[in-house]
Amino acid sequence: MKTKRQIIWIDDEPNRKKTADLLNESSTIPVDFRSMKNKDLAEEVEGILKDPQPSLVVLDHILDQTATSTALLRRGSTIAEAIKERWPTCPVIGVTGVDRNRIDVRTQETYDDLFESVNFGQYYERIDAIARDFAKIARRKPKSMSDVVDLLQPPKEEVPRLEAALPQDLNKRRDGSVASRLYRWVSRVLRGRPGFLYDELWSATFLGLNETGLKKVERLFRPALYAGVFAVANEPRWWKIKLSDILYSRCAPDKGELSWHVGRRLPGIRSEHFSKCYVCKEDYPDTVAFLDAATDERRAMHAGCTRLDPRFKRELYFEDLRVMRGG
Repeated sequence: MKTKRQIIWIDDEPNRKKTADLLNESSTIPVDFRSMKNKDLAEEVEGILKDPQPSLVVLDHILDQTATSTALLRRGSTIAEAIKERWPTCPVIGVTGVDRNRIDVRTQETYDDLFESVNFGQYYERIDAIARDFAKIARRKPKSMSDVVDLLQPPKEEVPRLEAALPQDLNKRRDGSVASRLYRWVSRVLRGRPGFLYDELWSATFLGLNETGLKKVERLFRPALYAGVFAVANEPRWWKIKLSDILYSRCAPDKGELSWHVGRRLPGIRSEHFSKCYVCKEDYPDTVAFLDAATDERRAMHAGCTRLDPRFKRELYFEDLRVMRGG
């Protein structure tokens, strides 16, 4: 199938062209904005589907300013299904002007991801990564679970655990939807939940530091950065096992010391870079927790100052997700 290296943005809000232009400036892939305002949506989409497959499609979730009278066709999710039917390996990103939590899960699943238009700029690098790595997976055509794991570029010690943690449907079905299914797992689980990978707050806490302290020593841990498929430069993740290896190769632990003790001896670290528990203000917090069960705001805390978060189930190979006691 012929492909064309471009991002097509389908929208009936003319003002969003400014956002598309900003994406075009930051992306390595050119963006073609297609305004659908007062146009026959079915005719326009049919024309797009006759062209070569693009690198990615950005699609307005509600297309109610078109000349189309059929209500079903005025929903981006319907168009997304048509795009996936025609181009199974093409990523489709929905954009919505409302809180995405107000859109039912089944509808959200029609897209590879659904982003809110407010502060859309925070997603530019992620969109670039999605387009880049959907194409990479399509070229590689992984034929085994080992091929899928290779796409993650893990430390060799983590290969057996990753093979066990990956959804089994990736082992049984490797059709044109494999990139979509792998993206969902990487973005929501591997990168979304601490375990194999740590984000900035988890990494800092693991090293006994606050996030300012992590910035001071970040260069030392560059080899631990996740660089597999769907890695996003402005949303870094670090392999936990590599953080540990690098830390102990630079600072040998004394008897009974844990990583949050040893990390405070890294070069350039001073007392103002030490982590403190958000709740009791004491040293050496050993986990990260949400402030309450209704927010995504998190802080470093002692496990004893937290409880299991009822919103999440425990997962093998992943950290327990916790919430502040009383929160």
